[in-house]
Amino acid sequence: MRKERRSCLSRWTAINQMKRNAAFTLTELLISIAVLVGLVLLFSRLFVSASTITTSGNKRMETDGQIRPLFERMAADLAQMAKRSDLDFFGKGTAAPNSIGGTMPGNDQFAFYSAVPGYHASSSSPGPISLVAYRISRNTLERMAKGLLWNGASNTDVPVVFLPLTISSTWASATSSAADSDYEPMGPYVFRFEYYYVLKNGAVASIPWDVAAGHAAVNGFQDVSAISICLAALDSKSRRLTSDPDLNMLALAMNDFSPSMNAGDLLTQWQSALYSATGIPRPALSAVRLYERTFALSPKP
Repeated sequence: MRKERRSCLSRWTAINQMKRNAAFTLTELLISIAVLVGLVLLFSRLFVSASTITTSGNKRMETDGQIRPLFERMAADLAQMAKRSDLDFFGKGTAAPNSIGGTMPGNDQFAFYSAVPGYHASSSSPGPISLVAYRISRNTLERMAKGLLWNGASNTDVPVVFLPLTISSTWASATSSAADSDYEPMGPYVFRFEYYYVLKNGAVASIPWDVAAGHAAVNGFQDVSAISICLAALDSKSRRLTSDPDLNMLALAMNDFSPSMNAGDLLTQWQSALYSATGIPRPALSAVRLYERTFALSPKP
């Protein structure tokens, strides 16, 4: 009987010892919790990084998706520009007898005649040519296309005017910030607009003629082979992080084109302006996209 009791006690003791050996100690529990917390933090960071990259990519795709059709519209307008010596062109560096564009500090603008459809106030039939203008207004790139008829084709519609009549003296809104119902937003994300001329001798310039050749007027773009356009854009979500005055200050920090620059130098300076900008949250600055595209002008017929 005693032997049976001893056997049961020893068996019970062995079972309890096995149970104690199978349980976790306090140290083991603390280490397990620490490892678990580390894994949770690691995976949460991975998810945050993936979300940030995805959001940044979506913003870039959104901005690129707006700039692409804008450049296509500009390409169509410039490709069909009327390059005649008796027609005016308003742009950077233009001088008498053409409209005086001057140096255009800050955002640029230009206006020219192009064989593209435009808006007609009274005529039901579209004319063969339009007055096209681009400008920045309220941190948005606007485009105007006034449908015109050739001079003498109508007694009611406004016709194309020939030099010495200029665009600025006939349509003030095409060469200024004046309001005009024919303007429409073409680039709601664009807040900086700058361009320069590529001359036929290979040089880049802020005036649309070759001074070395002894020329002093546009004269139907006889010296210009292309126009390079630079844009800075910020998507709508990132714009909520800043204000219009701060965005205006950022645009002013981006230099105008200088004749001492080479092709590509302007965007390099703009990028430096983004790095050193203050007063604007870094997430908004990192979302600013810079673009440059050169539009070749078709040769004169």
